[in-house]
Amino acid sequence: MKLPTARQLQYFLAVADHLSFSRAAESCHITQSTLSNGLLELETLLGNRLFIRDTRRVSLTPVGQDLIAPSRAILEELKNLVYLTRRHHEPLSTHLILGIIPTIAPYILPRFLPAQQQEFPDLDLQLKEDLTMRQLDNLEKGMIDVVLMAFPYETEKMQTVVLWSEPFYLARADNTEQSSKKVKPLTLDDLKKETILLLEDGHCLRDHVISACQLSPRSKSSGMEKTLGATSLQTLIQMVQHGYGATLLPYMATLPDLLPSGIRIVPFSAPQPSRQIGLVWRKDDPRAEEFRLLGRFIKRVCAPLMC
Repeated sequence: MKLPTARQLQYFLAVADHLSFSRAAESCHITQSTLSNGLLELETLLGNRLFIRDTRRVSLTPVGQDLIAPSRAILEELKNLVYLTRRHHEPLSTHLILGIIPTIAPYILPRFLPAQQQEFPDLDLQLKEDLTMRQLDNLEKGMIDVVLMAFPYETEKMQTVVLWSEPFYLARADNTEQSSKKVKPLTLDDLKKETILLLEDGHCLRDHVISACQLSPRSKSSGMEKTLGATSLQTLIQMVQHGYGATLLPYMATLPDLLPSGIRIVPFSAPQPSRQIGLVWRKDDPRAEEFRLLGRFIKRVCAPLMC
């Protein structure tokens, strides 16, 4: 009996994920004709059409829909077969795709990357920056290997390890008349006097701030009605600098060399609102020990950020 090849299954899943032959071919780094020929061979072998193609869109047939889960499982087992043999190599010396979220990447990577290149020079590291929801979706699909992200977040199907806890600070426009005065720690009740600016929906930091600081995004008394749809912490900081309101920043974003002039950072009294930073990977991934090693390395290298 002739069996489907791993490459054919990769082509099938790429089209199933993108519902576009051109984008699927691009993700597989092949020409569209190569991808189409591979899928035609697979459909001929299986004796069923997997996709419905017309001039406007691509959709899965019922047979194609049924094949997604087993195809992913087969490819995952094949990958694990390769990973098991790599246990005999030096740790962190092969290819690794690391997902990282936007509210961590610009603060961690300048410290992490030079240290990684020095300590693990044989690691073929590929970085993917994206929002948490898409990172976990790509992780489940096997498109990335491990994610550096913030918690709390629902990761029931994944293996997680928390590396450290990081407090939030209030960032507000600096009043020159008060800039020389000693900063008094805030309580969460003090936030009711502030217009709090948040990242737009989809950023887990928005949810972390709302939860940790006990805010209500629909409560006008909290000032939360003034939101401008910021897509990055850098944008929020610029808005604060120009007097649109205040925001909550994780500690790693408050270091003096990262903030423009005109921003005043105010701590909270205990217990401080916080988020947790950690790694997530698929359960039963045979590289779990390597991922834990990576986590310990990230924690050690980035420990100065927490001082």
